[in-house]
Amino acid sequence: MQPVDLAAHADDFDREIAVTPAIDRFCSSSAWILSASAALMPPRAAFSFRGEHGFLAAARGVHPAGFPYIEPIELAWGLASPLVGRDPQALAEEVVPVLAARRDWQLAILAGMTADGPQRIALERALPGRWERRRGTPTTRHVASLEGGIDGFLSRRSRELRKSLRKSLRAAADQHVTFESVRIEPARAKELYARIQDVEARSWKARDGVGISVGSMRAFYGLMLPRLCELGQQRTLFARKDDRDIGYILGAVLDSEYRGLQFSYDDDHADLGLGGLLQYHQILELCAERIGRYDLGTEMDYKRRWAEEVMETEMLVVVR
Repeated sequence: MQPVDLAAHADDFDREIAVTPAIDRFCSSSAWILSASAALMPPRAAFSFRGEHGFLAAARGVHPAGFPYIEPIELAWGLASPLVGRDPQALAEEVVPVLAARRDWQLAILAGMTADGPQRIALERALPGRWERRRGTPTTRHVASLEGGIDGFLSRRSRELRKSLRKSLRAAADQHVTFESVRIEPARAKELYARIQDVEARSWKARDGVGISVGSMRAFYGLMLPRLCELGQQRTLFARKDDRDIGYILGAVLDSEYRGLQFSYDDDHADLGLGGLLQYHQILELCAERIGRYDLGTEMDYKRRWAEEVMETEMLVVVR
């Protein structure tokens, strides 16, 4: 394997992502990890390599205690897999000799792999027996099938959720709320982000300081959105009333899967159930595109009601 600048080879990297089994593909892709590296992670040195069977996408840092470590390019949530390639066994047999040959690390954090998935199994086989393995905390995502279109999706939801959604649809129609799907060229990404931020500023998330209106999270999405537009992955939908945006939902499509990213709505219209309505109308758009799966992202109570599948990955920590 040879050192590689992932930003310069992002297209090749993302093509390999699309055929890598059993990983969170979107959160391992270039748009996510490069934006996270710039906005959310501490300064680190490059530690990415490309071989015949794929990529090792990682970075090298030095802990305040003084020991050097390597980790995935995104470790803010631990969603990204550093091993990217179609054949996990062949890739592990390329990656482990690279790790063994480098003396500039003592601890390696390898996240984003399912505990019983092919990457983890291949690594366990390839790692030297003298290296200690430790298991990190699992990370859970909730995924919904869009098989059967909107009717199929709703048939797999609870009676209570369907009833609540029908009530919200009637209330929105009575108040003349409309929904607008927005696809734009990369040159207008800043314009789209300003529109998103206008809604975000009027939401409870901004009031409580947990949204994307300030700080590193604002920077993260500000970097990622132009990349998503450039790749044609961006999917944004707005709720509107009286010629004004009162809610938005933002996500991205990779291959045949949609990854939900953020949604917010104006607090003054909280009684309309805009969160569910935005999800519903985005799903309508996705079904029309024949997108097969909706990854709602990491663990939150409401996501269990909207999804039926759980994907869980965990960290493998290797101590030299």
